[in-house]
Amino acid sequence: MTNEEIVKYIYKERKSEKNTNDLSRMKEFLKEVGNPEKSLKFVHIAGTNGKGSTTTMIANILKQSGYTVGKYVSPYIISFNERIQVNNEFISDKDLEKYIKVLSPIIDKMEQNGNAPIGFEIITAIAFMYYKDKNCDIVCLETGLGGRLDPTNVIENTLVSIITLIDFDHTQILGNTIKEIATEKCGIIKNGKITITYPKQNKDAIQVIRSYCAKYNNKLYVPNLKNLDIIKSNHNINYFSYKGTYYKLNLIGEYQIYNALVAILCANVLISVGYKISFSAITNGLLNSNIPARLEKVSDTPLVYVDGSHNKAGAIALEDFMHEYKGKKSYAIMGFTQGKNYEDFLKEIQSSFTEIVFVKYNNEYKKGEDTQKLLDLAKKLEINAIAFDSLQEAYDYVSAKENVDIIVITGSLYLASNYRDMLTRG
Repeated sequence: MTNEEIVKYIYKERKSEKNTNDLSRMKEFLKEVGNPEKSLKFVHIAGTNGKGSTTTMIANILKQSGYTVGKYVSPYIISFNERIQVNNEFISDKDLEKYIKVLSPIIDKMEQNGNAPIGFEIITAIAFMYYKDKNCDIVCLETGLGGRLDPTNVIENTLVSIITLIDFDHTQILGNTIKEIATEKCGIIKNGKITITYPKQNKDAIQVIRSYCAKYNNKLYVPNLKNLDIIKSNHNINYFSYKGTYYKLNLIGEYQIYNALVAILCANVLISVGYKISFSAITNGLLNSNIPARLEKVSDTPLVYVDGSHNKAGAIALEDFMHEYKGKKSYAIMGFTQGKNYEDFLKEIQSSFTEIVFVKYNNEYKKGEDTQKLLDLAKKLEINAIAFDSLQEAYDYVSAKENVDIIVITGSLYLASNYRDMLTRG
């Protein structure tokens, strides 16, 4: 099977009459393959923003410490195989095909019973099987959506639960208030374990997190910002000290410093439960962490960044990054997934760019928002904007401008992925 055939098979529409509001289908599915997840240990990461970055930093610290580390992330930017990694190596097409052959008769049987697993459940099952076969010492497991009912939440051997920044996203599924969303995210918290959360968490979210930790007898750790000194945070590097120790990050944006504090704290918690992690493993793990499409520079001439920010918190972080370019010739190419709250996003960044160029991206699994709707909103907000039908036309228009200081492609990870592929291929 080709990679395209594998992905199509995973996301194929299947008969599933039993829309259970629990994890019973995922548990049934994994039982059929011998519950590989039960032999693994996990750091489980939920939240709205920063999941991928935090997961990557923790995984890198553990890899630097000599452990065999599984990493599970979504969505993908470079290729589908990116979602399932061991020591930063993507799963191969050959291995994906091997697991599909094992799972397909089980999937068919479950479909005949009207309870076929969905695509994300299939991917998660493949990941667990792969991590077991690779003898992973630990798995950094990012949720797909929410937490309580996320297919990853079947795991039992959680060492640490991490709740990253919580903001409004997927409100039609997770709820319309921060407290409702936080409640879903906190569903990953297991009894008698340890939880770590983002240091600049929303006050309603932290209230819910504290409540859950008390209910499930969890020790809650929150990085203390009084111990933080941000020495330099610009478009090239983050340099900071925490508790008198100095760290560097190639991941840019001040928010990555706060994600790094969570990773540092996680490393110290893992040390307390028996993992051997040196100071140099932490510093090198952070320094060598890279994640695509998170304020990632993909061109120097012109200066181009791709950034998957798509909600209000992401827009605030982007606005902070763009402060360095205030008054300069800055342009954004922007597109959104249908159903996203792009109005709040645009309100946050409306004064950050000389002009915004809207474009509708094409994706097999997600639909881009109509550009006329975006133009109408931009007019209402008095934003200087234009729209193009194709990604190439939008980029050609912006890059042809004279004396451009910076171009940022943002609004959707899917759009960022498309442009990243286009620009890095040359």
